[in-house]
Amino acid sequence: MSPKKLLLINPRNRVSLYGDYLWEPLSLAYVAAVTPKHWDVELIDEQCEGLKDYTSVKADLVGITAFTTQVTRAYEISSQFRSRGVPVVLGGIHASLVPTEALQHCDAIYVGECESDWPALVADVEAGTLQQTYMGKKLPPEQHTWPDRSIFKKYHYEYVSAQTTRGCPMDCSFCSVTVFNGNVFRMREVDDVVAEVRNIPHRDIIFVDDDLNGFSRKAKERCIALFRAMIAADLGKRWITQVTINFGDDDEMLELARAAGCAGVFIGLESTDTASLQLIRKDGKSQKRGIAYYEDNIARIHRHGIGVVGSFIMGIDSQNMDTIAPEILSFAEHVRLDGMNLTILTPLPGTRDYVRYDQEGRILFKDYPGDWEKYTLAFPVTRMLHVSGAGLMKRYFEVLQYFRPDHLAELYWRTHREVSPDAAWHAFLWNRVWCNYCLRANLFKRSPLASTYPREIPREPPAEPGSLAEPAGLQLTG
Repeated sequence: MSPKKLLLINPRNRVSLYGDYLWEPLSLAYVAAVTPKHWDVELIDEQCEGLKDYTSVKADLVGITAFTTQVTRAYEISSQFRSRGVPVVLGGIHASLVPTEALQHCDAIYVGECESDWPALVADVEAGTLQQTYMGKKLPPEQHTWPDRSIFKKYHYEYVSAQTTRGCPMDCSFCSVTVFNGNVFRMREVDDVVAEVRNIPHRDIIFVDDDLNGFSRKAKERCIALFRAMIAADLGKRWITQVTINFGDDDEMLELARAAGCAGVFIGLESTDTASLQLIRKDGKSQKRGIAYYEDNIARIHRHGIGVVGSFIMGIDSQNMDTIAPEILSFAEHVRLDGMNLTILTPLPGTRDYVRYDQEGRILFKDYPGDWEKYTLAFPVTRMLHVSGAGLMKRYFEVLQYFRPDHLAELYWRTHREVSPDAAWHAFLWNRVWCNYCLRANLFKRSPLASTYPREIPREPPAEPGSLAEPAGLQLTG
């Protein structure tokens, strides 16, 4: 008897201009890992290869994951298989938080994390007794499996994905992580993480934890122990991850992180004013200490050779929309950020923001599921108090001038010189995604802020041919 085939699909948003995909969709590798071995597992990642026609693609079971912005496309893919009698299971964060809707477009949904009940779902498929809903449990970290990364071999990703923790205690109003993964910070054993990382043949890794370092003393001690173990194992990796601003509190942890291979961190700064941080319930320490706390910790992280990509949200009710664009650009230059992530406040399902905006009648696009594809975090889907949607987009495009190719080249050389070559390269990879997005959208026109960049960043002298810093490596497209 020939083995059965499980087809796992990571759908692409049909309308998004984002094209570069930096890291592996790790959730599907966890699904592959807990699938019975007599099944063949194949991945189709539309983020890498674009939209596909599935009318002639064969499978015995299809599993589709989707963020909210991907789910409209996920439903389209599902219908192509179901019309031929192939059972389709939808999982991921959107199906988990909007299960009633998702069930209208598939044969079953899988809610939550996959390790606990996915084998039972597959057994039900084999027995012809597939149920409509399967509820995954939030397993303790010692029961987390290693992902099966063999499904990623046919694609090129800049980073291999790995995960050392699940859950986030912060509970920000705009974020659905706490709803999906819980607010208990579940930390894997250090030895298990090191063994997994040692088993990865590639050099560049992204730890996709929502917060690698956590807040408690226990979390900090575990983080330090992890870095020490990685150093002792001499893994030879370079990695980036997401942390909170308190990552910069401690010189010892930063020194160990760098020695363990840390090249850069992504930090959700979100806003440059404390009123906005309070409105979205960002951590209390940031609110009390103010922006000076951001400045001090970013400088300390930089001193240890680690780059910082800062994330900002535009469209928070308390923001002054007349000054928001120059404020963000000025702050980014003042603290010498190495890269930026820029989003528009978007009430995602399951979040407190969605409940509040919905109750206030301020969500403009509710023709679901079609309108979910507008929830890209780069498009205003709500009625704002102090600015029109068009006005917000104008300010958003002004900040996106940050990603002009000439400015990114200057940032690269500055980070290379002031922080480290590793930090410069990894920040460049992130900035390149945004630059390509802006190029596709033709956003690099003259704008009121296009000529206001601080231009004092000195250019690095030409590098020796073949060196890490060789300008020919700065490819902004492709």
